[in-house]
Amino acid sequence: MCNIAQGNHSHHPYSHTHNDHAHDGHTHDQAHQYAHQSRHDSGRDSTSRRDFMRVLMGGALVGASAMELAFHRAAWARAAAPANSNDLFDFVNAAPGVYFAHARPQTMINCNAAVFVRSKDVVVVDAHSKPSAASSIIGQIRRQITDKPVRYVINTHFHWDHTQGDHGYKRADGKMDFIASSMTKGLMEKYCVARMKESADSVPPRIERMRRRAENATSAAEKTFCEDEIRQMQAYLADLKENYELVLPTITFDKSYLLSDPAFDLHLEFHGRSHTAGDTFVYCPQRRAIATGDASHGWLPTITDGYPRSWPGTVDEVAKLDFKYILGGHGPMQTERTVMTSQRNYIEELAEKVEAGKKAGQDIAELQKRLTVASLKSMQSNGYQAFLEKTRAAENTHFGPMSPLQNDVNGNIADVFKNLDKA
Repeated sequence: MCNIAQGNHSHHPYSHTHNDHAHDGHTHDQAHQYAHQSRHDSGRDSTSRRDFMRVLMGGALVGASAMELAFHRAAWARAAAPANSNDLFDFVNAAPGVYFAHARPQTMINCNAAVFVRSKDVVVVDAHSKPSAASSIIGQIRRQITDKPVRYVINTHFHWDHTQGDHGYKRADGKMDFIASSMTKGLMEKYCVARMKESADSVPPRIERMRRRAENATSAAEKTFCEDEIRQMQAYLADLKENYELVLPTITFDKSYLLSDPAFDLHLEFHGRSHTAGDTFVYCPQRRAIATGDASHGWLPTITDGYPRSWPGTVDEVAKLDFKYILGGHGPMQTERTVMTSQRNYIEELAEKVEAGKKAGQDIAELQKRLTVASLKSMQSNGYQAFLEKTRAAENTHFGPMSPLQNDVNGNIADVFKNLDKA
C-alpha cells in the first residue's frame, strides 16, 4: 500500500555509476563511478561546507588560479539567468506536464532528469553531478516550461552524477524536500563524501594528461577540444569547492511512496536490487510515464555497485506497469521497450556466462577475451550494439573515434565477476 505525502515527513517500514568511457585520452575514471532507513532526521540533512572543504582540499584544485575560480563562481551564478545561452539540457515534452531533460555532453557527465509539472509545483527526478547543473536546469525550467517552484527532488540512487547537485536545489528559493528510498539514504551517508574525494582527487591527473595532449595536438581543433576539456574539469572542481554539501533525503520510504496531486499522481517504488541496493522508480500512471534512473537507460549499464543476479528480475517487475515513456538516467528517452528489454537481457546473459566461466576456473582476463561483443546474443539482437555505439558517440565528449565498445563490456565483465554472489 502506498503512503501519501501530505506535508508530513515520515519513514515507512519495509521496504550503484557509469562505465569508464575511455576514449581518445578522455576517461571517466573509476573514482567517478563512485562519486557518483531511518525516519526524517532533523539537523542531519547535510554536512557542513567547512567539513567538505577539508575533504576536497589536498591538490584537487591544482591548475585553477584565483581568477579562474572567480570566473567559475560567476558562471555558476549566471547559469539561471534569463540570458544564459549555455543550457546543459534539452527538454522533450513527453506528455502533458511530463518533460524529459536530456543532458548535453559534458566531460564531467550529468545525468538526465525527469521533470513533472503539477498543479502548483514541480517535481524533479535526479540531481546531476554538480550544483551548477541544478542551477542551470532550474533556470531552464523557469524560462522554457513554467514559473512554478521546484518543490521535490527525488534521488533514484546514491551515485555522484545523480546526487552532487542536490545542494543546488537546496539553495533555491522556497521549501524543498528531497526523497529517496531508505536504502539510498543509508548509502549516501556511508559513501558519498568519501567517493566525492576520490572523484575530486582523480581530476587533476586527467587535467595534466589533457594539457600534455594539447601540447602535442596535431590540429587547432584538437587543441581547442583539449582546452575545453580542461576548462570543464577545472569548473567542476571549483563548483564542488564553492557549492557542494551532502544533502540527505528529508523523506524516506522502504517499499513505496505516493506524491498525490490534482494534476496526476507520482508513485515512488522500490522493486528490488538492480543498479544499486536502493533504486527508486517514479511512475506516473495517468501519463504512462516512468523515470527509471540508471536501473534502465540508454547507455551500457554500470554494474560497479550492481546486483547482476537480481537486476533482470527487478526490470521484469517494473515491466508489469502500464507505461509508454521511459525517462532513463542516461541516453535518449524511449517510447517503446526495446532498449529496456535489450539491457535486461544483456545483464542476464553476461551474468550467466560469467558464472559458467567462473565455475570452470576462468579468471576475469580469460572471460574478457572470450566474451566479445560479437559473441553476445543480447548485443546482436534488436540492434542493441548499434544503438549503444551511436549513443556513446553522441553523448560523450571526444575528439576522433571512440574507443571500442568492448572496453566497456570488459568493465562489466569484471564487475559481474566481483558482484555475482554479493549479498
